[in-house]
Amino acid sequence: MKYDFDTWASHDNNGNMKGAWAKEMPQGVLMLSGAEMDYGLPCFIKDALSDFAQNGLFGFTLPDNEYRKSICHWLQLTRNRTVNPDHIVATLGTTFALSTAIRAFTEKGDGIIIQHPSYGRFDRAMVRNSRKVVSNPLKEENGVYSLDFADLETKMALPENKMLVLVNPHNPTGRVFTEEELKKVAELANKYNVVVFSDEIFAETTQGDTVTMYAQVDPVMGISCTSLGKTFNLTGVNQANLIVPNDTLREKYSTQKDIDHFGSIDPFFYTLLRAAYTEQGRQWVQQMNAHTMENYTLLKNAIETEMPLLGISPLEATFVAWIDCRKLGLTDHEIEKFFVEDALIRADWGEEYGPGGSGFVRMNIGTTKHVMETAVANLVKAYKSKF
Repeated sequence: MKYDFDTWASHDNNGNMKGAWAKEMPQGVLMLSGAEMDYGLPCFIKDALSDFAQNGLFGFTLPDNEYRKSICHWLQLTRNRTVNPDHIVATLGTTFALSTAIRAFTEKGDGIIIQHPSYGRFDRAMVRNSRKVVSNPLKEENGVYSLDFADLETKMALPENKMLVLVNPHNPTGRVFTEEELKKVAELANKYNVVVFSDEIFAETTQGDTVTMYAQVDPVMGISCTSLGKTFNLTGVNQANLIVPNDTLREKYSTQKDIDHFGSIDPFFYTLLRAAYTEQGRQWVQQMNAHTMENYTLLKNAIETEMPLLGISPLEATFVAWIDCRKLGLTDHEIEKFFVEDALIRADWGEEYGPGGSGFVRMNIGTTKHVMETAVANLVKAYKSKF
């Protein structure tokens, strides 16, 4: 079956974040911000939700055997990984899951390592829990990012740094870390007794090889976080699942989760997960990834042929493009003004992603072909008029 990625789903009058932001923008500005897609759920998931809603029972819901079997089936289907269902821990959204891990495995004042540029809410989760943000900046060369293992070991060797947050696939750069790189991280984590929380919520959006599950590379210190949020455009449904092979870590995390009063999972999420984590779901994701690459290629070709002062990182996964605007010679405020006022594009601004983000723009390309073509045309026109 061929699925539709060119029908715009309404963002108006339903509380959607991007719809609310759009009301604050000048007329005609395209909303290419926020890591969520502009098209709706496929019909087989909407049908499952409709049937569930018609049944009319929305009571306390447990992550039962069928729920766990669906997760195991999905991870085998999409990532070729066999997971013990007993290692699965249901939790709320990814940032909540991280905050719970922070409270479970660190104390106030401890340091938590993260690779910048990175998702700003993770930094805020650390600060709000009275922990220190310890930056292990990614190395960048011609738009390609890699881990700085020398710096990582220096940071891990400090006894006050108790945890590492690894984002793989990486947001915002679109990089997928290889199994060899993850093994090096695991070697250091075990050497220095550092818990690794691996955010893998973009794992199914890969454009190449499957994403290696960190918790299986490092079953001692590793936790992998999975979610429907990015893959099936369900960012507003705050639910995630952790894979925690180590019994001690899993027990400690579950104890903290109980303290935080996590109870029933969302009954709608239960239905969503069982409908999405199927062969139909895999086919939809494969077509969605192909659509993303078409949009990325359109943008990349325009940058390379018509906007030489801009750069763009390779897209190995995700549906956001990381655009290098440093050669424009503009401040971050001026870059934002150029995109919004001249190119009529509301994107996400690089300085929001911490060290290494200044001078960059993250553009959401999980949109319809028409919107992408319009955005590229707007950007080229603005660029040529100004540079």
